[in-house]
Amino acid sequence: MRLLMLNDKRIYSYILSIVPNVSDADDIMQETSAVMWRKFSDFKPEMSFAAWGFTIARYQIMSHFKKQKRSKLCFNEDLTKLLEEEVEGQFTEMDDRLDALRHCVKKLGDSDQRLLQLRYERNLTLQNIGAHISKSTRATFYSLSRIHKLLLRCLQRTISMRGGLDG
Repeated sequence: MRLLMLNDKRIYSYILSIVPNVSDADDIMQETSAVMWRKFSDFKPEMSFAAWGFTIARYQIMSHFKKQKRSKLCFNEDLTKLLEEEVEGQFTEMDDRLDALRHCVKKLGDSDQRLLQLRYERNLTLQNIGAHISKSTRATFYSLSRIHKLLLRCLQRTISMRGGLDG
């Protein structure tokens, strides 16, 4: 269950990248989750859970398109596999960027990390954050802007040092 919760957005994004209809994508995701649940004993810990989920989703998508033969939009299996590889590559890049961001956030001081937590984890408005830290809304805005600039520079350096990312 934990693995599915950690990867369900990725798998759903993959499905949605191939199936443009949200309602159909929702149905396919539901079927994919059910199949993953039933076949979880086939999953091996050394495998990538997301890749395993993409494979199951691909079969569910192909099944969906077979049922929708009357639809003018039809993908063959090779095209679906190509799209899967592209989506998986994008997720790998996103994971690398998130890893770099976590590294950069750890380098911030406690008060800066606290501001980020209030804004992005607790989803507070600038006004509410200002009240929390006894600063005006404007001062809070400038503090967050400064932190964003620090994080951007750190991300650029970190990604550059790691050999860069495409895109």
